[in-house]
Amino acid sequence: MSKKFLALAAAATLAGNAFAQEQATADTATAKGICHWSLGLKGGVNYLRWAPIAEPDRTLSGTINGQFGIFTEATFNPRWGLGLQYMYAMNNQETYDAVNHDIILHSSFNLSNIVAPYRSMGLQKLNVYFNPGVVGTIGVWENSSRMADDNKFVVGLYGAGQIEYNVSKYFAIGLEATAMYRMRPCYPEGGHLTFGANLEVRYKFGGDRNIRNIAWVDYAPKCEVPDLTPILEEQKRQCEELTSKLEEQIVNQNVAINKLQQQIKFTQDSLDSHIRATREPVRYVPTKEEDEIIKTAFAQLEFESAKAIIKQSSYSSLDGLAMLLKSHPEWSVTLKGYTDNSGNAAKNLQLSKDRAASVKNYLVNKGVSAANIQSQGYGSANPVASNSTLAGRAKNRRVEIELFSK
Repeated sequence: MSKKFLALAAAATLAGNAFAQEQATADTATAKGICHWSLGLKGGVNYLRWAPIAEPDRTLSGTINGQFGIFTEATFNPRWGLGLQYMYAMNNQETYDAVNHDIILHSSFNLSNIVAPYRSMGLQKLNVYFNPGVVGTIGVWENSSRMADDNKFVVGLYGAGQIEYNVSKYFAIGLEATAMYRMRPCYPEGGHLTFGANLEVRYKFGGDRNIRNIAWVDYAPKCEVPDLTPILEEQKRQCEELTSKLEEQIVNQNVAINKLQQQIKFTQDSLDSHIRATREPVRYVPTKEEDEIIKTAFAQLEFESAKAIIKQSSYSSLDGLAMLLKSHPEWSVTLKGYTDNSGNAAKNLQLSKDRAASVKNYLVNKGVSAANIQSQGYGSANPVASNSTLAGRAKNRRVEIELFSK
C-alpha cells in the first residue's frame, strides 16, 4: 500500500512537470530573460495526531508544537512550479523530546491563474496555490524507553493549500495550511497524520523579470489573427444572393399552392352541390311529442287578412316549433304556403310565397339556422278542402311543413 501511495505522488509530480512543459509554449521574445527562482522562510505550528500502538488502551489526543523551515522553488510558468523544502518540526511529549526533520518535494499549482487567468491587475497580486508532493521524515527523540530503530525514517504524502500576496516585485508574504500522511508512525505511540499552519516570506529573484510577477495574460503566446473581413464579406454576399433566390422560390411556391387550394375548394364545392342536387331527400317522421308541437304551431297559425303578417296570437306556438328545430340541427325543413282560389291567381301565388317566407323569418329570428329552412309558395294548388264553402276556403289558406334528415 505504501508503495502505491508513493507511486501516485510521484506520478502527480511528473504529470505536473509535463503540464508545465505543455503550457510553456510562450513565444521566445516573451520568455527571454525570465527568472524562475524564489527562496523563502516559513514558520508556524504543527499538530501530530496520535494513534496508540504500543499501548492500545492509552488515550492520546495529539500535541501541538512549533516548526520552521526553508524552501526554494522553480516556477516554470505562471501556472506551475516545482519546489523543495526542509522543515524542522518539534514534537515534544511528556516523557521525551522529539524532532521531525522533514524533506518535502512538491509541485505548486497556481489555481488563480488556472481558473481566472484574465482577472484585474489588482487581483493578480493575490494568488491561491495547491501544493501536492511527497515527504521523507527523520524522527529523532530523547529520554524514551520505547525507541524503535526501524521507525526513525519514514516516507509519506504531502499536501498544502496556500494564499500568497505579492507585496512588491521582490517580496511576497503568505499563509498556508499543510497535511502529511506517513506510511508508518514516527514514534512508538503512533502518529501517521500531521497538520500544520505556517506564515511565510518569499524572495523572488529577478524582481519584475520573475515569473511569479508575470500575469498569465502577459505570458501566454499572442496569436496573430488574420484579417477575415474580405472572406466574411464574400460569404455574406453569397448568403444574401442565395437567400434572395430562396425567397423568390418560396413566393412562387406559395402562389402555386394558393391556386391549387382554390382549385381544390372549387372542386369540393362543386362536388357538394352535385351531391345535394342528386341526393334523394329522406323524409323524417316525427315522434308523437314532436308531431304534437308541429300540429299545434300550424293549427294556431293566423295571418292578417290578405297579408303575410303573422298575428301575435300565433307567436307562442311558433316559439315552441323554433325550440324543437333548434334542438335538431340535423333536420332540413321545407315550408309550403297555400291560399284559396278567391281572387287573382298571380296575387294568390305571391301571397302564398310571402306567408311561407314570413314563417321562415320568424323561426330564423328565434335562432333556427336559415340554411336548414326553405320556403315555397303554391298559390291555390293542392286544396285540402272544398273552396265552395267558407270553412273549406279557411282550411285551404295554410302553411305546411316537411321534415327531412340531412
